[in-house]
Amino acid sequence: MKNLLKGALVLSLTGLLFWTPAQSLALSAKAPGYVKESDHTYIISTAKDFTAGTGENIAIHQRPGDGAITLKKSQGKYASDGTYVSPEISTGKFDYMIASWNSDTPTGTYVEIQARALISHYNADNQLVQDWSTWRSWGKWGTNIARASISNMSDPLAYVDVDTFTVRGSRGENADKFQIKAILHSDNPRVAPSVRLLSASTELGWNTTSKHPSTITLNKDINTPAYSQMIRDPKIANSICSPTTITMAMNRMGENLLLEETAYRDYDYSYDGFGNWAFSSALTGSYGYKSYSIFTDLDGLKNEIAKGYPVAVSVKYTNDPTNTRYPYVEGAPGTTPGHLILLRGFETIDGQDYVIVNDSFAPSDDTAVRKYKIDQFQKAWANGVAYIVHSKEKGAGYAVAKRVKAHLLPTSQDNEYALYVGKEKIAIPANFTANSSPLTEHTGTLTYTISDGQKYDTDAHKKFYYTHETSDGNIALNVKQLEADLNGKHATLTFYVLGTEGNNYIAKLELNKKHTSH
Repeated sequence: MKNLLKGALVLSLTGLLFWTPAQSLALSAKAPGYVKESDHTYIISTAKDFTAGTGENIAIHQRPGDGAITLKKSQGKYASDGTYVSPEISTGKFDYMIASWNSDTPTGTYVEIQARALISHYNADNQLVQDWSTWRSWGKWGTNIARASISNMSDPLAYVDVDTFTVRGSRGENADKFQIKAILHSDNPRVAPSVRLLSASTELGWNTTSKHPSTITLNKDINTPAYSQMIRDPKIANSICSPTTITMAMNRMGENLLLEETAYRDYDYSYDGFGNWAFSSALTGSYGYKSYSIFTDLDGLKNEIAKGYPVAVSVKYTNDPTNTRYPYVEGAPGTTPGHLILLRGFETIDGQDYVIVNDSFAPSDDTAVRKYKIDQFQKAWANGVAYIVHSKEKGAGYAVAKRVKAHLLPTSQDNEYALYVGKEKIAIPANFTANSSPLTEHTGTLTYTISDGQKYDTDAHKKFYYTHETSDGNIALNVKQLEADLNGKHATLTFYVLGTEGNNYIAKLELNKKHTSH
């Protein structure tokens, strides 16, 4: 593997850094290759950071963001595979680690993030020694592939279970150094993925970081769109708290995304769920935002709110004071063994400190904003896991799923419409809306809204209706009944086809349209 610092970096007019067999750059040689954000979070996110690592078939861009790695290009073609490895990063002792990445993955490409750690453990002679674990993977990820985590237990020192790297052992085994690796792949020599952020957050002892006492006083609420996941597509509504939470955060910053639109791209086919912490941060990153998962404490949350950013947090709770299995949170919507909510502020009322949250477990959008007593919240948020979502980075998000404008045409069958883009019919796959577990690569949602004269802050606030595909790849839609229900009043039906990969589609249909006579 070629050390990036052993080659000079020549800046082209396009902002791409190439490696040539020349002398090293002294300035780059002094760079540590990462930024230490807190006592236990480490971020690689600039061109300068990336130069401190090693790479094979990898080039460095100055954009998107503050820098990114991509596949090397030769004679107009990208390499099919490339690997970047960070420097060895020394840390405090840890036995848990969450990795995150922000990438752009055009169709035909993916990235795979791996990490290894230097672990103190006992050998066969009962001696305390240090050895590197093997490289442990978070699975293949891309916006247009069957994203899947890996739970491989073959290494005796450590493993990754869905989203968390865990040091094995029961005698105080721990790590104090790690490396992170990015593997980039493309099936098409004309396109390449890019990675603009790699991060790792560590913790010694599960449920320890969140217990740190707070030293910051803050009274601030960040107005953020609030949604209930419970009124969305019934086949996934119970499980989409994580994508719902990040959709709230992104829509606050100018996006206009629907919950199912983000949920399907957050789905982990191996885990069979939407709650993979690493995948959720990667999804937010795919829209161009700087996003990563961390272990933190109350002051870490308050610092984010003070800077103007709501924070997604992982909780479990009950609203039943007789339930001793889960932490009791007064005013919570129900009982959940695992859930994501968006923390948007802190407030003190009559000497009692509260967190202000958007809780998608609520039965409706207008009941999703809640205030929880901070001591009860802290117990519910014992794992200390949070998603950081910062502003969109320049040039990033170019490979996210597109909304393609389409149109609906009636077929020869009653209550059945076909979807077209231009003259091309888009056939809806069989069982597209079926309630299957696990979901398939041809799973999705067919949904629509009908204009009602009201103004909404975001489209996701509107009332959604759900339908299904027909046996011949069309859409079941009883337009005559919809028009009758409107009592002759004109309205616009906006239809969405939302899936797990490829493009999404949006079409409009005028109901009770008045025809002008000539």
